[in-house]
Amino acid sequence: MGLALFDTNILMDWLDGVDEASDELLSYSPAVISAINWMEVACDLTPAEIAILNKFLRDSDIDVIHTSESIMIKAAQLRGTTRKKLPDCIIRATAETLGCLVVTRNPSDFGGEGPMVRVPYDIVGSKAVNIRQHRL
Repeated sequence: MGLALFDTNILMDWLDGVDEASDELLSYSPAVISAINWMEVACDLTPAEIAILNKFLRDSDIDVIHTSESIMIKAAQLRGTTRKKLPDCIIRATAETLGCLVVTRNPSDFGGEGPMVRVPYDIVGSKAVNIRQHRL
Protein backbone atom coordinates (compact mmCIF):
# COMPACT_ATOMS: atom_id res chain seq x y z
CA MET A 1 0.00 0.00 0.00
CA GLY A 2 1.13 3.55 -0.69
CA LEU A 3 1.62 6.43 1.70
CA ALA A 4 -1.49 7.23 3.75
CA LEU A 5 -2.60 10.38 5.55
CA PHE A 6 -4.92 9.78 8.48
CA ASP A 7 -7.71 12.23 9.15
CA THR A 8 -8.50 13.47 12.64
CA ASN A 9 -11.53 11.24 13.07
CA ILE A 10 -9.44 8.08 12.71
CA LEU A 11 -7.05 9.32 15.41
CA MET A 12 -9.97 10.25 17.66
CA ASP A 13 -11.45 6.79 17.14
CA TRP A 14 -8.11 5.28 18.20
CA LEU A 15 -8.14 7.42 21.35
CA ASP A 16 -11.71 6.24 21.99
CA GLY A 17 -10.56 2.61 21.86
CA VAL A 18 -12.06 1.65 18.49
CA ASP A 19 -10.11 -1.49 17.51
CA GLU A 20 -10.70 -0.92 13.80
CA ALA A 21 -9.02 2.49 14.05
CA SER A 22 -5.96 0.91 15.65
CA ASP A 23 -5.89 -1.77 12.93
CA GLU A 24 -6.13 0.91 10.25
CA LEU A 25 -3.41 3.10 11.77
CA LEU A 26 -1.06 0.13 11.96
CA SER A 27 -1.80 -1.01 8.38
CA TYR A 28 0.32 1.67 6.72
CA SER A 29 4.01 2.30 7.26
CA PRO A 30 5.21 4.89 6.82
CA ALA A 31 2.17 7.12 7.17
CA VAL A 32 1.52 10.77 7.94
CA ILE A 33 -0.85 13.21 9.54
CA SER A 34 -1.01 16.94 8.96
CA ALA A 35 0.02 19.27 11.75
CA ILE A 36 -3.65 20.36 11.61
CA ASN A 37 -4.74 16.80 12.44
CA TRP A 38 -2.35 16.75 15.39
CA MET A 39 -3.70 20.08 16.69
CA GLU A 40 -7.34 19.03 16.27
CA VAL A 41 -6.66 15.92 18.35
CA ALA A 42 -4.32 17.47 20.93
CA CYS A 43 -6.56 20.43 21.78
CA ASP A 44 -8.72 18.18 23.98
CA LEU A 45 -5.88 16.17 25.55
CA THR A 46 -3.96 16.55 28.77
CA PRO A 47 -0.15 16.81 28.60
CA ALA A 48 0.07 13.14 29.63
CA GLU A 49 -2.34 12.13 26.85
CA ILE A 50 -0.35 14.19 24.33
CA ALA A 51 2.76 12.27 25.37
CA ILE A 52 0.89 9.00 24.74
CA LEU A 53 -0.26 10.25 21.33
CA ASN A 54 3.24 11.35 20.34
CA LYS A 55 4.75 8.04 21.47
CA PHE A 56 2.14 6.12 19.46
CA LEU A 57 2.86 8.22 16.36
CA ARG A 58 6.63 7.66 16.71
CA ASP A 59 6.27 3.93 17.41
CA SER A 60 3.84 3.52 14.50
CA ASP A 61 6.05 5.38 11.98
CA ILE A 62 3.45 8.12 11.50
CA ASP A 63 5.07 11.48 10.77
CA VAL A 64 3.55 14.90 11.36
CA ILE A 65 3.77 17.00 8.18
CA HIS A 66 4.03 20.75 8.63
CA THR A 67 2.57 23.21 6.16
CA SER A 68 4.96 24.10 3.33
CA GLU A 69 4.57 26.80 0.70
CA SER A 70 3.20 24.30 -1.83
CA ILE A 71 0.66 23.05 0.73
CA MET A 72 -0.35 26.65 1.52
CA ILE A 73 -0.91 27.45 -2.17
CA LYS A 74 -2.93 24.27 -2.74
CA ALA A 75 -4.98 24.86 0.43
CA ALA A 76 -5.79 28.40 -0.64
CA GLN A 77 -6.89 27.15 -4.07
CA LEU A 78 -9.09 24.47 -2.47
CA ARG A 79 -10.62 26.97 -0.05
CA GLY A 80 -11.38 29.34 -2.91
CA THR A 81 -13.02 26.70 -5.08
CA THR A 82 -14.72 24.42 -2.53
CA ARG A 83 -15.50 26.87 0.31
CA LYS A 84 -14.70 24.02 2.74
CA LYS A 85 -13.30 24.87 6.17
CA LEU A 86 -9.69 25.99 5.98
CA PRO A 87 -8.37 23.18 8.26
CA ASP A 88 -9.95 20.57 5.96
CA CYS A 89 -8.42 22.32 2.94
CA ILE A 90 -4.98 22.25 4.57
CA ILE A 91 -5.30 18.54 5.37
CA ARG A 92 -6.51 17.77 1.84
CA ALA A 93 -3.74 19.92 0.33
CA THR A 94 -1.18 18.06 2.43
CA ALA A 95 -2.44 14.72 1.12
CA GLU A 96 -2.64 15.88 -2.50
CA THR A 97 0.80 17.52 -2.41
CA LEU A 98 2.36 14.32 -1.06
CA GLY A 99 0.23 12.00 -3.23
CA CYS A 100 -1.26 10.29 -0.17
CA LEU A 101 -4.29 8.13 0.21
CA VAL A 102 -6.57 9.87 2.73
CA VAL A 103 -8.02 7.58 5.39
CA THR A 104 -11.11 9.24 6.84
CA ARG A 105 -14.71 8.80 7.88
CA ASN A 106 -15.60 12.15 6.23
CA PRO A 107 -14.93 11.60 2.52
CA SER A 108 -16.80 14.75 1.46
CA ASP A 109 -14.01 16.84 3.06
CA PHE A 110 -11.59 15.31 0.54
CA GLY A 111 -13.54 15.29 -2.69
CA GLY A 112 -15.58 12.14 -1.99
CA GLU A 113 -14.76 8.46 -1.94
CA GLY A 114 -12.48 7.34 -4.72
CA PRO A 115 -9.06 5.92 -5.44
CA MET A 116 -7.33 8.47 -3.16
CA VAL A 117 -9.89 8.50 -0.32
CA ARG A 118 -10.54 5.46 1.88
CA VAL A 119 -13.39 5.11 4.37
CA PRO A 120 -12.40 2.07 6.44
CA TYR A 121 -15.58 1.91 8.56
CA ASP A 122 -18.46 3.96 9.88
CA ILE A 123 -19.21 4.65 13.54
CA VAL A 124 -22.67 4.08 14.98
CA GLY A 125 -22.82 4.93 18.65
CA SER A 126 -19.28 4.03 19.62
CA LYS A 127 -18.98 0.91 17.46
CA ALA A 128 -17.39 0.44 14.06
CA VAL A 129 -19.79 -0.87 11.43
CA ASN A 130 -19.65 -1.35 7.65
CA ILE A 131 -16.00 -2.37 7.96
CA ARG A 132 -14.33 -2.28 4.55
CA GLN A 133 -11.36 -4.40 3.53
CA HIS A 134 -8.15 -2.76 2.36
CA ARG A 135 -7.82 -2.24 -1.36
CA LEU A 136 -4.91 -4.01 -2.98
